[in-house]
Amino acid sequence: MNVAAVYGAVVLIWSTTPLGIRFSVESLDFVQALAIRMWISLLICMLLVRVMKLNFSVTRSAVYGYFAGAIAITGAMLCVYWAALTLPSGLIAVVWGITPLVVSVYSRLFLPNSALNGRKICSMLLAVFGLYVIFAQGFEFGGHMVVALLVLLLGVNLHGISSVMLQHEQVVKGHQPAHPIVQTTGALMISAPVYGLLWFVFSPPIPEVVTATSIFAIGYLAVFGSVVGFVGYFYLMTRMSAANVSLITLLTPVLALLLGAYLANEKLELQTLAGSVVILGALMIYHLQHVRFVLVRMTAYGAKKS
Repeated sequence: MNVAAVYGAVVLIWSTTPLGIRFSVESLDFVQALAIRMWISLLICMLLVRVMKLNFSVTRSAVYGYFAGAIAITGAMLCVYWAALTLPSGLIAVVWGITPLVVSVYSRLFLPNSALNGRKICSMLLAVFGLYVIFAQGFEFGGHMVVALLVLLLGVNLHGISSVMLQHEQVVKGHQPAHPIVQTTGALMISAPVYGLLWFVFSPPIPEVVTATSIFAIGYLAVFGSVVGFVGYFYLMTRMSAANVSLITLLTPVLALLLGAYLANEKLELQTLAGSVVILGALMIYHLQHVRFVLVRMTAYGAKKS
């Protein structure tokens, strides 16, 4: 596979995921939209495990990893889907972009040799200020936006906890990570019955009319957002440096803002835009070392070509 093409595909998929979530709940309850997406993804992953003849481990460490992954697939995704009922997709992408900062905090607390330097602390403080700018607008226009932002931040934290739990198994206990498709399959198998229970208890009957937009969005998220994007990310991690791959989290919020404005006519208020710019600046500071690395490589490549 062409590395540049895969890189571009992952950036595009992750940038369009918040918009896809917004479209998927157009005519369906958010639990229904999320459950159908994850059930389809589970079927695809189980087929891939079988076709690729991957070993589906049920050891104690593997099951722990599945449960850790389910925290993100169930808890974090429920928060994102609920927030999508209120927040623009571009804003969701920007707030979700602070995940690396949240992971750094939890890593510092629970993983050895995970110190926070001044640059990372500065980026976190700047991101908090950006969130404050956005939250202040929520109080001005209505508490519903504040609640949605809080729920979205809870989802970011659950995703960060899930990531650190998986890293803890590898770094502290020395367990080998499962193949990403196997890991995803195991986490989805745990999440699937949870979604079934939530649907039975909380969701209304499926509407008589489900829009084509919701159907297409769910199919897109199931195939590309949950399967192709993850496999592509793993492929990049085996072909590129972590510095290059990590820049994906810097590119996706910008593209998501543009796509939301163009495809969904999402209008960003001045305070939302200002807060988003501050958060993107915080992400730039967080990734500054990686950005410099890429620029140096690009400059050296350009000089060699000339």
